[in-house]
Amino acid sequence: MDVKSYDCPNCGANLQFVPDKQKFCCEYCLGEFTETEINQLAQQSLEREEEEERKKHDMPEEAEVSEEQSEAEKEFAENTRLYQCPTCGAQIVCDSNTAASFCYYCHSPVILKGRVEGMYRPSKVLPFSFGRDKAIECFNEWLKNKRYVQPEFKTDKQMEKLTGLYVPFWIADSKMKTHFTAKGFKVKSWTSGGYRYTETSEYAITRDLSILYNGVPGDGSRKIEDSLMEAIEPFDYSSLKNFDMAYLSGFFADKYDVKKEEMYPRIYERMKAYNDEIVNSSYSYSRVTDKHCDTSVEKIKWHYILLPVWFMTFNHDGKTWEYAINGQTGKIAGELPVDEKKLMRNKILLGITVFLLILIGGFFLGGAFH
Repeated sequence: MDVKSYDCPNCGANLQFVPDKQKFCCEYCLGEFTETEINQLAQQSLEREEEEERKKHDMPEEAEVSEEQSEAEKEFAENTRLYQCPTCGAQIVCDSNTAASFCYYCHSPVILKGRVEGMYRPSKVLPFSFGRDKAIECFNEWLKNKRYVQPEFKTDKQMEKLTGLYVPFWIADSKMKTHFTAKGFKVKSWTSGGYRYTETSEYAITRDLSILYNGVPGDGSRKIEDSLMEAIEPFDYSSLKNFDMAYLSGFFADKYDVKKEEMYPRIYERMKAYNDEIVNSSYSYSRVTDKHCDTSVEKIKWHYILLPVWFMTFNHDGKTWEYAINGQTGKIAGELPVDEKKLMRNKILLGITVFLLILIGGFFLGGAFH
């Protein structure tokens, strides 16, 4: 499998996409290139690769893997991949879902070309809107008033784990129709002539909805909690770009491991929940009974895209905590690890303070009566 990288035409170093500038930049000669320019470079690179492939036709094919290969070796071969860094020649090991990575030694970005081609090639990509420094700034601002967070969570070492990750998403376009019927009751009471009267009115409730949904998202990675990705929504799809592997340069990326067929129940529930919310907010009665709801979905059109997320994990007491920052809007989600000892100390100190205040107050109050 090929390793794909984009080289600076000025000095030959690797180019990286810089969100703050929305350009592809070289950190060595400080060259900056637009999307059009990088596409021209990619075309030139493709032509060189095709020429190299033609030259390989005269070479003998490599021997096939022996059938005597052990089960352990087969499992490793199926779930890991070995790549060679085009800059320093180091060997890079990635799992079967990694689409883009970094060289562990020279930190040059490499794109694992076969991970994003064919059925795994996204149609669109939403580029990062801001870089790592801004992401750390957003995260620290989020933590500012969180008093009882584990102290090691705020260290520079932990912040180094913040990673720009293109997350695979399925988004669906569809139309959902809902026919809803029920009985509604309104109760009115009043007093007249010493008597209490109650009037109950019954109404037939009917609602017919037809809502067009565009871009209902569901992340296609089993590694990431669905609720975490939903918490950092929404993304503005108007900034989507036609997929170009150059946007992955300098970031990590995953390919999907949840098929669109598996995604359908989740997308359906998200659309239905919104439909139900619309229906329920459309009436107001003292009591509603005999609810009946028929929902149908027209054919769904699927799109496979990559969305930008700054992602970080924190391991503490055998538990892994996950945090996500929307790489377009800066919205943050994640449950914070509480420093239980600090929280308990403060509770004890608060209890002692309250007790002393009551004791002192009682002393002065008692003295006032003498």
